[in-house]
Amino acid sequence: MTNNANPSVPAQRYFTLDEMCSLLQISPSQFAQWQHENGIVIGHGGERYTRSDVVKLLKLKDTFAPYVDSFSQGALDADGNPAADAEEVRVGLKNILADLDKALTK
Repeated sequence: MTNNANPSVPAQRYFTLDEMCSLLQISPSQFAQWQHENGIVIGHGGERYTRSDVVKLLKLKDTFAPYVDSFSQGALDADGNPAADAEEVRVGLKNILADLDKALTK
């Protein structure tokens, strides 16, 4: 299931690549891969994108799914909350380390 709720676009005329990718929830390298594999060039290249470019890309956001590593993009659950909170990750890592310690001491 995809989340079609797009963030509001800030009232500015130009966006850097990082600002645009943050709104799209995709990394710059993943965005470049998406453009290359789909033969799409957004903007005039470089590091600046117009508000119109950002709005167009938000409409195409669902097509980014194959290029996004959800772990590196801070995956969200259906309610828009982080998929795993820090305490869950901490406990999971402690359990993994404990298992490794047991395996190594045998």
